[in-house]
Amino acid sequence: MSASATVQTRRRRTRARSALSRGAYVVLGTVLSIVALAPILATVIRSFQGRNADAEGLTLGSLTHLTLRNFSILFSPSADILHYAMNSAIVGVATAVVALLVAVTAGYVLARVRGRWVDVVFLLVLAPIVVPIQGLLTPLSVVLKDLGLLNTLAGVILVLATYQLPFSIFVMRNSFAAISVELEEAARLDGCSQLQVMLRVILPLSWPGFVTVGLFAFMAGWNDLITSVTFLSDQSTYTLPIALTLLSTHSNFGISVVDPGLVTGATTIAALPVVALFLLLQRYYAEGLVAGSSR
Repeated sequence: MSASATVQTRRRRTRARSALSRGAYVVLGTVLSIVALAPILATVIRSFQGRNADAEGLTLGSLTHLTLRNFSILFSPSADILHYAMNSAIVGVATAVVALLVAVTAGYVLARVRGRWVDVVFLLVLAPIVVPIQGLLTPLSVVLKDLGLLNTLAGVILVLATYQLPFSIFVMRNSFAAISVELEEAARLDGCSQLQVMLRVILPLSWPGFVTVGLFAFMAGWNDLITSVTFLSDQSTYTLPIALTLLSTHSNFGISVVDPGLVTGATTIAALPVVALFLLLQRYYAEGLVAGSSR
């Protein structure tokens, strides 16, 4: 066999192996995607089933009896779901803003200041991560009562933002540490103040970490139930998770009974904003997590 024929044979084998690898990658990726999406799809379908969703199950027969009953109840004027959704949006956005403001300033200082004590402070900042928030609810109730913030959205925001700070500072500190100090020095030589350096140099380069912190904090505020149900007693201040929990139950001979159809309908409604945000910001989110684990 000539040298050219041998080269062509090797090329054909390489192409065959490459095509086989791509085919296996597509098949494996498709299977994993189906496995990951199956629970989400099942939840969405169950949200269109009636009160007997558990008894009917997910069968071909049940797919012919789908109904908008759950959503008509949840979006009825008496449910006032938009009011509770607005409360949750206020808590989520405010939690993200507070966490970002503190995490950006603290993370920058911990990333730029040198000294042995800085690492000690950083470890102390991370320490609250190991403390479950359930163990802090009672003392926090006393503190919020003394501050006049009990039964207010501001109190819930303060608690949630504080609990998000260790992770937020961790991500922002490592995002800032990955940025070269020479860039800041060059900006200062060009006449930029410290604030201009932060706004024009540091923050644009740390955008993935910024988005990651904001997304995590918003999800914490939007999905929070245990903190809100502990500190809020006035119905006008209820957040969406509390309202959906109450709407998903009905009284049967004086006993509260969970309505499976309403539960899955409520779950679908609550998940939509978070899913939309994640899909829009997933590229920055992934980059921010990698930056946060680089040190």
